[in-house]
Amino acid sequence: MKIVISGGTEIGLLFAKILADKNDLHVIESDPAAIAKLDQLDIQVVHGNPTSLSTLREARAAEADAFIACAHSDEVNVISCLAVKHMGKARTFCFVNRAQYFETFAGELGEQLIIDRIIWPEMLLGEYIAQIITVPGAIDVKIFEREDLKLLEFRLKSGDASIGKQLKDLNIPTGALAVALFRNDSVIIPGGLTTLQEGDKIIFIGHEASMRKVEHRFNPVPGQHKQNVVIVGGGTVGFILAKTLEMSGNVKVRLIEHSHEQCESLADRLSDKVLILSADGTDSSFLRAQQVENCDCLVALTGNDERNLFVSMHAKQLNAKKVITRAHNVDNIEFFEKLGVDVALSSQFIAVQTVNRQVLDESVDVFAIFEKGKAEIREVMVPANFPPRKLMELKLPEGVIIAAIRRGGRTLVPCGQDKIKGKDRLRVFCASDRGETLVDFLQEYAEASAKAEEEADK
Repeated sequence: MKIVISGGTEIGLLFAKILADKNDLHVIESDPAAIAKLDQLDIQVVHGNPTSLSTLREARAAEADAFIACAHSDEVNVISCLAVKHMGKARTFCFVNRAQYFETFAGELGEQLIIDRIIWPEMLLGEYIAQIITVPGAIDVKIFEREDLKLLEFRLKSGDASIGKQLKDLNIPTGALAVALFRNDSVIIPGGLTTLQEGDKIIFIGHEASMRKVEHRFNPVPGQHKQNVVIVGGGTVGFILAKTLEMSGNVKVRLIEHSHEQCESLADRLSDKVLILSADGTDSSFLRAQQVENCDCLVALTGNDERNLFVSMHAKQLNAKKVITRAHNVDNIEFFEKLGVDVALSSQFIAVQTVNRQVLDESVDVFAIFEKGKAEIREVMVPANFPPRKLMELKLPEGVIIAAIRRGGRTLVPCGQDKIKGKDRLRVFCASDRGETLVDFLQEYAEASAKAEEEADK
């Protein structure tokens, strides 16, 4: 694909790293420091302003399949998207940082201005955290509604009954499948004999009813238990998270914000279901007074990473059951989690993940990315001439597992006895460099089977 990115921001750089290998990529940027980082990648860097027609022409935006506007300025992003839509065929993805732009351009006016997608990263982050909170024991939750699939990720902590057991001894319910283990820096596709260790992060995929049983296995607290959530930081993401959670009757929310003026603003926009406290969330004595040790989840959303880490470490020391922390710098995600934070999230990275699937060609359909690009879920089409075979009869390439089979309008979470057939659409979990290996394997297997049948007929 031909893709043009406007802006060598942190988001633009993330997109460039993910998309550069298999696409014709141009990035528009004028800042020398950003250009220096971009020059380290195998891409074309166009120096200039993305609102300039001459710059857009130099980047060949009229020929682009996709245009991603993620410069620092909302106005620049909107104007450049409108210009590109008039120049050619590109689908436009416009990033904004302010609520008024999102509300204006995501609505009726945005449709009239033919911008294909408006992305507000802070809203995505707030809604994503709320989704994780809905499953108390999980550190990641993804719902693939059209697939009738749910993904849950759990971290095995000290004292967990699963530690030291083999996967086959977990009695995973039919309709659910363990598809990956993340151990230290390794991606492991587990089998029944895989022994679980403390610190492992394990991912399950399955149908909703089966996944509820998996949830209970890792969080046996009764469903009627009302979750106690503490949010530290009442900025944009804190407000969006509180607003999302207040609609749930099963969550008690306390929001701690240092600015008294901001607290008054939050009180005007949130219901009485959210208790707003004007205080310093980094004050350990205040957190102790708030009985954080009884909190099901503490979310650190202050304005910088140092404060977020400070709050998180206090919460861990006070034995909060789950701690979610915002990392403004994507590079801090792994560092925070190594220090003991349960979930570290970046609005930029979540936004890139969300948009990435829509940007890519349909033939490379990536549903989700994990561990900063180390693993992914993607769709793989089975060749039409592939003979029906049980999964247990196929020696799949190392580093891949078939998580689900999409056939007609149904999605099957398979076991070894289930067959894959020609034209099936497979949902495959794999290390990021192994997806194409499965595509080649299926094609070679189909050709070898067809050749064997021809020779048998002679």
